Amino acid sequence: MAQRERRQPDPLTVLTKSMRLMADLRLDDITRGLENFANPSARGMLEAMGRTREEQVESLAAMLRNSSEEDMAEMAQIFGEAMAKMAEERAAGGSPAVVGRTNRSARSRGLTAAERRRQRRLAL
Repeated sequence: MAQRERRQPDPLTVLTKSMRLMADLRLDDITRGLENFANPSARGMLEAMGRTREEQVESLAAMLRNSSEEDMAEMAQIFGEAMAKMAEERAAGGSPAVVGRTNRSARSRGLTAAERRRQRRLAL
């Protein structure tokens, strides 16, 4: 697949676009966002991406458009590992302290995202 050339956006454009988006924030949006840091949830993440399903889809599509193939592969890998961890915790009765790490999680523990990507490339 041909690598798409990415042009760096003008910093002033990025700043003004971000300021316009921030102007749309409501106090309850900020409060929910801070609560989501304390107790992260899928609902909180979805709400952070938009108020409607259409806004959420567009936010996620924009994130993916702005991501490299490597970043998307890393995100998929982390999502898969998180889902596996959650399944293990549920199988063990919901207590994360009871569940041991899988071999794959133990191998990748302590590695940076770049190191994990490098390991995956070498494994191919």
